[in-house]
Amino acid sequence: MQTQTIWQRMLSIDRRLLYLLLFVNIVVFLLAPIRMPASISPPVQKFYDEIEKLKPGDLVMISSNWSASTLAENQPQLEAVLIHLMRKKARFTFISIEAQSRDISYRLARRVTETTGYEYGKDWAHFGFVPNLTVAIKGMVNDLPSTIKQDVRGTPISQLEVVKGVKSLGQYKMIIDVTPSGTVPIWISYSPKGIPILYCPTSVMAAEAYTYLDSGQIKGMITGAKGAQEYEQLLHIKGLGAPFANAISFSHVLIILFILLGNLAMFMNRVQARREA
Repeated sequence: MQTQTIWQRMLSIDRRLLYLLLFVNIVVFLLAPIRMPASISPPVQKFYDEIEKLKPGDLVMISSNWSASTLAENQPQLEAVLIHLMRKKARFTFISIEAQSRDISYRLARRVTETTGYEYGKDWAHFGFVPNLTVAIKGMVNDLPSTIKQDVRGTPISQLEVVKGVKSLGQYKMIIDVTPSGTVPIWISYSPKGIPILYCPTSVMAAEAYTYLDSGQIKGMITGAKGAQEYEQLLHIKGLGAPFANAISFSHVLIILFILLGNLAMFMNRVQARREA
């Protein structure tokens, strides 16, 4: 039996082993206490500076439309933003466009706010989910209490102190869209003019948003886990952004290494075959 060369052995590696190595790489960097400094990108700095302008008691609308499939990117974004809003003593309300997004954002907000003494109904609330965001925004602009009749707990909006006296979306000081989908153009098109809009997309959605950012239609942007890592650094907190960004980045490095080694093995194997021929 002919002995295989190292290049032939590399080409015959079971792909399941590669998946296992990738899995181990992700777990290691999720659990390892590695905090590499990140350079702060201009969109993240703009996002931070815009929230810094808020005054105590200002009301912010958070549109949270992500689900479990984009948790690694959107969860650290939302957690860092909530911490910043609470530092500024701003009030906030949530709205979602589907049931899963509603449930995830409500549980996350309840967990984060419990550690700071923020009270549900007084300092923040969740309006549940609306099946049509365009219709909901138009309705909230004209008459918020008639559009959002009750919160996620079934409490009438009129009984929530956080929106006491609020008749329109125009009374909000800021809108923050945390989403993996294309909802930010809807907020830009139908929300009251003059209210700053901030955007937290996944990495794949960020490229098409730079037009809105450059035109000033959105005032800042946190892109994926990498953006969340930068934002955590600005806030001087240890959140999920850094480990998620590390796991994603080093997984990409490992995949590139696999590709390079695979192509090298194929090239060398062909060279050797030609020599033997």
